[in-house]
Amino acid sequence: MAEQVSFISILQWSEDQCREFLARKRWPDGPRCPKCGEPDPYTITRKSRTKNHVSSLYRCKACKKQFTATVGTIFEDSKIPLNKWFAAIYLMCSSKKGVSAHQIHRTLGVTYKSAWFLCHRIREAMGDNDGSLFTGVVEADETYVGGKPRGHAAHRPDQTMSERIKAGFRKKTPVFGILERGGRVRTMATQKNTRLTQKQVQQALRTNIDLERAALITDEHPYYFGINRHLPHGVIRHKSEYVRGPIHTQGIESYWAILKRGLYGTFHHVDAGYLGQYLNEFEFRFNRRKISDAERFAALMGQTNGRLLWFCQTAQPENPFA
Repeated sequence: MAEQVSFISILQWSEDQCREFLARKRWPDGPRCPKCGEPDPYTITRKSRTKNHVSSLYRCKACKKQFTATVGTIFEDSKIPLNKWFAAIYLMCSSKKGVSAHQIHRTLGVTYKSAWFLCHRIREAMGDNDGSLFTGVVEADETYVGGKPRGHAAHRPDQTMSERIKAGFRKKTPVFGILERGGRVRTMATQKNTRLTQKQVQQALRTNIDLERAALITDEHPYYFGINRHLPHGVIRHKSEYVRGPIHTQGIESYWAILKRGLYGTFHHVDAGYLGQYLNEFEFRFNRRKISDAERFAALMGQTNGRLLWFCQTAQPENPFA
């Protein structure tokens, strides 16, 4: 089945085929209880269909909990058919600049509310920071995401151009990113209407870069003053040049272009509170840009553990069933 994965074939899978595919990706060495981690559960097969369409499930030998492949994943308790979930994942993995919830709603025939929540669950699974350190030549840069100032603030005749630019930045959300040249990217967003600080930037650099096996390239921003005490630091001065041999930040700036074209062209508006979720999505695709769409889909299916609960106002009870 894995060799023939495509958007069309996924839509033709039955619910049982979807669960089998998910189980193989989630448990390559055989199923394990999501509650206690015990391997080798019993398999229970239903002889007749009931309102629960799951034909077979597992029962843990240790804690006696019953579970299926969807328990403890982003798919748990969802009434949307799994083949539509998988099709949405395939679309989000294969669209370079993203796919909107409205497009998912129209393509898969689910409500817009369901499509919006489905997309955010998938973005949660796309979180790609495994804590590994960047090596080699590493580029760092910052950008600003958000709309332009509107109303009187955008057209005050007494403002200079510099004041208008600063007013525009105050309406945007700062995003800081580092890129391993030829490899991965990692980004972080701050809160809206706040500014990045030198302390935040340098802490992020020391946390994510192997200081003994990397060289840092940045622009001349004061954020990076003093970082050369920790690792080699090359500076490109954009007021007079953009490239000086290997000293440039073209890689991270190209990534910002992809990110912004997706945010502005596909999603149009992203609230600052959700920006981190969208950064997850663009990082996941970029970090796996050298593999096929089917391989990217399979990779994400192997990291769907965990439930999206940041939207809940109260604690959620455990549900042992899918």
